[in-house]
Amino acid sequence: MTNFNIYSSKFGQSTDDLPEGEVNLYLTNERIQAVIDSNTYNVEPRISIEPTLSTQFGKSNTRYNGEEWITEPVTNTYTVTGASTATYVDATGKIRTATVNKPRYTFNPETGERLGLLVEEARSNLVRWSEDFDNATWTKTRASITPNVIVALDGNLTGDKLVEDSSTNTAHHVNSTFSATSGTTYTLTIYAKAAERSILVIAFATQFPANSFANFNLLTGAITAGEGLVSSSVTSMGNGWYRCSITSTASSTATATIVYYLNNGSSILYTGDGISGIYIWGAQLEAGTTPSSYTPTQASTFIPDSVIRFLGNEFNPNESSFYIEYTPNKLTGVGAILGTNSDNTNLIFHGDDSEGFGIDTRTVPGGMLTYSSPLITRLDAPSFKILSVLEQGRQRLFINGDKVVDETNTVTSYETISQIRILRRTNGVIETGICKDFRYYPKALSESECLALTKL
Repeated sequence: MTNFNIYSSKFGQSTDDLPEGEVNLYLTNERIQAVIDSNTYNVEPRISIEPTLSTQFGKSNTRYNGEEWITEPVTNTYTVTGASTATYVDATGKIRTATVNKPRYTFNPETGERLGLLVEEARSNLVRWSEDFDNATWTKTRASITPNVIVALDGNLTGDKLVEDSSTNTAHHVNSTFSATSGTTYTLTIYAKAAERSILVIAFATQFPANSFANFNLLTGAITAGEGLVSSSVTSMGNGWYRCSITSTASSTATATIVYYLNNGSSILYTGDGISGIYIWGAQLEAGTTPSSYTPTQASTFIPDSVIRFLGNEFNPNESSFYIEYTPNKLTGVGAILGTNSDNTNLIFHGDDSEGFGIDTRTVPGGMLTYSSPLITRLDAPSFKILSVLEQGRQRLFINGDKVVDETNTVTSYETISQIRILRRTNGVIETGICKDFRYYPKALSESECLALTKL
């Protein structure tokens, strides 16, 4: 019979903390939940051994060899370095700036749920005066900017209003230029809120494929995208604000134009009334396939975080189980989901090959590859629970409740891993995303434990 732990996913309560009362168990979407006195708790299979290192970034909770820290788990058990400030979304939905060498915990802007540790690759905001649309670097065409008229997502009175003039049957917009490179993919983002107008159009107007634009409904969050885009996205930030993004690949190397158009509900070509508009804040243009955290222009380059645990006696070189739960922000290129102490040692990483995107595990002692699992195609999940199990003569990989690798090898003792890097490698390769949970077990977990632990 399988033993279970019952815990509160919101507060990280253990079984001992739960109230007394009648327990009712329910199976919901293949996950068991317990209801005690009308309070709902998650049920997780009890693992036969405690992890010697467990950091639940989504709960602000770290255990190391049985000792527990309730606040700031990263700075107590990990070495955090970052040579620049960077932003994150706090529990109230505001965009805040983390200081140098501090971890960034990000939250769902609508619910306030703590999502986990945010790690991102280096990005630069190519837009100048990203919050000051009244500046001359922004060209206003049959429109004007009323500056600092609404509280923006940073909690300050920094939001501007794009206002149409009364010109007839024409477009009303604000635009800027940048130097595009042919073949480079760019993502253009802005935070916007409906005023008298509720549809904002974002476009790459020159040096990009035709119809590289999208219409964003700031009342419903609906998107109508042109076929010239690689992708588009919208995120509700609460209080009527949306983060709106489009992505396209430059077709020429030349000066390109980015444009934010007003739309009267049916077209960008219409007769304005001289007073209607939309609130805008925080423009960002970056080379990349997805939007990253907002970087004000005055700090135009963000240097990525480094979150490292230098291992002590918790590591067992003969057999180990590494568990990580994370939400990716991109599924292209190569990224380290869980890196170790050598540039050539990737405990878990993803990458592209002729078979498509996949997840790989490997160990490399002395620069020579001793084992590499095949890339496993996993494009059907927005988040991942991954467990890599190393033991003498065998290596297993579990992803989202499935065993995807079970291979034998000749390895009797794996390279001693002296450090663990969360969502990055030592050579700086980053897996942009949010890490919710990391656990290290100093033994090879059983198959039933692995399947239960990784089930979504």
